[in-house]
Amino acid sequence: EAEYGIYHLSNDETATWFDFAKEILKDTAVEVTPVTSAEFPQKAYRPKHSVMSLAKAKATGFVIPSWQEALRQFQRSLTEK
Repeated sequence: EAEYGIYHLSNDETATWFDFAKEILKDTAVEVTPVTSAEFPQKAYRPKHSVMSLAKAKATGFVIPSWQEALRQFQRSLTEK
């Protein structure tokens, strides 16, 4: 029986915005270069590494695809119209 309460859910595995951009544009001629957070100052404090725990959702047996697989599925859905 699944535990009662709030379940955080996102795709599995971690990525920076740089990783995400590289994956999106990997089959293009676009060059993706990293930048530091200092180059884009924000008024709000941003933690260096914040990742939700998916342990509770995984404990139910729910299969959580990686962000890379979810991105591929999304990209395929754009061309299947």
